[in-house]
Amino acid sequence: MKGAAGTNSSWPHGRYLAVAGVLFALQVGLLVLFGSRSRPERLASGRAPRFYALSAPGSADQLLQQFFAADPAVFPIPSVHGFSGRAWLDAPPLESPSDNQLEPPSWLDLDTAGLGADIPSPLPAWGMGLTESQPRREEPWPAFLPRETPPRQSMFQLEGALAGRLLVAPTLRVWTNAQPLTRSVVEIAVNPAGEVVAARLDGRSGLGEADADALGKARGLRFTPRSWAGTQWGEAVFEWLTAPAGNPATAK
Repeated sequence: MKGAAGTNSSWPHGRYLAVAGVLFALQVGLLVLFGSRSRPERLASGRAPRFYALSAPGSADQLLQQFFAADPAVFPIPSVHGFSGRAWLDAPPLESPSDNQLEPPSWLDLDTAGLGADIPSPLPAWGMGLTESQPRREEPWPAFLPRETPPRQSMFQLEGALAGRLLVAPTLRVWTNAQPLTRSVVEIAVNPAGEVVAARLDGRSGLGEADADALGKARGLRFTPRSWAGTQWGEAVFEWLTAPAGNPATAK
């Protein structure tokens, strides 16, 4: 019974470690034997720059072969010596066909037999002191303007909404003054019945008597009644005619 129990006992720790070490060594040996080996790449050594000197003048093709690359892709920047020059910089311009059909020129016939017939014969004998002929200077015709006829009497007019409602225009007089008078302007208000209900002197003529006369005549104006119009405002303008101081004023 004891012998059977001794044969079924497990391996000692030392035996396990020995077997594991042998297997690990075997795997490492297989990896080293059959694994791919990478060799370190050698850095390319830089080439020293080369300088070329021309012993004799050369053509454009010789310069291109000696100093420039023949491959257009070497020059990525637009240049006439690279891809850009061959692609579009040196390309000939496109010619657009024209639809305009031009007629051929038709020359007029020249009568050579009549050349020189208009030249007077004999030629006039001119002196040595020739001068340029100056054009004839003519004065323009005088412009005759119509003569302005001065007014012979004082004038009256209405401005504003009352221009078409006046029944009878007032009779004005001529004033005597050393200086010409300006116009007298009276602002008036007319009710629907056509009567002047308000009058105010808005512009003076330079003579108090003429302004007072204009104010009195403006208050006596009569207009066409308009019941729907309401009170309307307007201006009565008196253009006075002034006589010289030596002549007496005439009432017209």
